[in-house]
Amino acid sequence: MQDGGLPSEHDRTGPTPVDITTRTLPDFVSVTRGPGMRSNLFTGLDTAKGLAVAWQKPLIGVHHMQAHALTPRLVSALDAYKELNEPEAEYLPNGTVDRNPAQTHVSPDFPFLSVLASGGHTLLIHSASLTDHRVLGSTNDIAIGECLDKIARVVLPSEVLQATKSTMYGALLEDFAFPVSSREEPASHDTPTLTSNLPVNSADKYKYTSDHQYSWYEVPLNHEDSMLKNVTAWGWALNRPLSKSGGGIKINSLEMSFSGITTMVERIVRYGMDPITRKLNKKERAATDVSLEERRDLARETMRAAFEHVASRVVLSLQSQQELMEAKPAVVTAGGVAANSFFRHM
Repeated sequence: MQDGGLPSEHDRTGPTPVDITTRTLPDFVSVTRGPGMRSNLFTGLDTAKGLAVAWQKPLIGVHHMQAHALTPRLVSALDAYKELNEPEAEYLPNGTVDRNPAQTHVSPDFPFLSVLASGGHTLLIHSASLTDHRVLGSTNDIAIGECLDKIARVVLPSEVLQATKSTMYGALLEDFAFPVSSREEPASHDTPTLTSNLPVNSADKYKYTSDHQYSWYEVPLNHEDSMLKNVTAWGWALNRPLSKSGGGIKINSLEMSFSGITTMVERIVRYGMDPITRKLNKKERAATDVSLEERRDLARETMRAAFEHVASRVVLSLQSQQELMEAKPAVVTAGGVAANSFFRHM
């Protein structure tokens, strides 16, 4: 219908019908069964059950963490399948498209490492095959996502917490620590627009287009260098957990811990620190006495300490296992915390 006139013949026919008999049903329906948050898991389970019943296909439960580890290969396989259906795909003599799965490459190649970081888990996993997964390291207390959520509730200004309807406190903490204006490349006639022809979602493209966001960050040479760089103008410093500053007993283990960072930040906000003695004040301070600048530094330093802690475990795992060093494996990040841009950068 145009300009109030009667519908044309084309309008009355509606969209072109789709022949559903040409659709191929899956061999089975798989869904993550746990562990994880009950409400989130049930959303997927209920949907999968409905599809399995409607299609009369088997329902297969998958371990939540295994699904995270293998998701990159699933995405890669789907992309490879799409390429086989492109117009330039190779056709066989009978006119059909050559869809030989053996000729497609699925990445990342085995073996590879996965950092599964979320509100409920922090795991470093070695994946040797589809069914061979080994946990190399994990947190001995709270997960990194829970750490960020707890600190966000303490560090974020009250007006920010009151204005938001979101419960994704970790994401709010990142937005507060790195405002959008600080993430944008300053406009300059001498600086070309950041563009790239690299594949979408590649690590190289991400690094190429986002390095300017964290130009202030320098990778520490060692633990001692890290401790020197971590001292702030406020007198406090957030050092990596399980490092020499904390006794050093587990400095070379693949174990992780995040409760110490949470406790330290809570004390800094509550008491403040004497910049000369570098000791916590004995008298509590009001929330209004914590400046916006100090809160932003706390948010940044929290993420830096937590993310460096995880990154150090990845490096240790590579150094401690000869077969991994020789394979030069990919490192996959998954879970809610993997959405953090600073985490991916590091």
